[in-house]
Amino acid sequence: MANKSYRRIKDSDIKIIVSELDQWALGNLGSKLTWAMLEKRFGFSRQALEAKASIKSAYDNAKEALSGGLVKTKAETSKENEELLCEISRLNKQIENLKEQELRWKKRWQRIAFHIRQKGLQVEDTDTEIPNEAEAPSMTETDKILRPFDKKIPSSGRT
Repeated sequence: MANKSYRRIKDSDIKIIVSELDQWALGNLGSKLTWAMLEKRFGFSRQALEAKASIKSAYDNAKEALSGGLVKTKAETSKENEELLCEISRLNKQIENLKEQELRWKKRWQRIAFHIRQKGLQVEDTDTEIPNEAEAPSMTETDKILRPFDKKIPSSGRT
């Protein structure tokens, strides 16, 4: 049996080891972690490493993250990031389109309100509940009435 010579662990060593174990927990240093790997990497015995509470807890945390499937490979993370960037781009475009549609609707409602007033009515008089005795249009009829409003709103030349 070969006699290994190990050095004592200093506070600065502990900080470095804990920092690397935190990186391991994030999956940045691989998906496998053992005390033997740490012994080889840092030159301290397993017993010395395990005796330091902060190293032991960082090791346990990293092992739990690695075994619990919390850590993803770089390829998985990269693919997931690409998918998220694509979704963000799509959602930003959707927001842009909805803002444009909202602006067109506001302009159209300004024109409708103008013409309602021209007829001697007030918008407030037209935007009221349907009386109980009256039958509201069906959803099909309502869709038919509103369909022309979904068409591209022609620009009036004014802004």
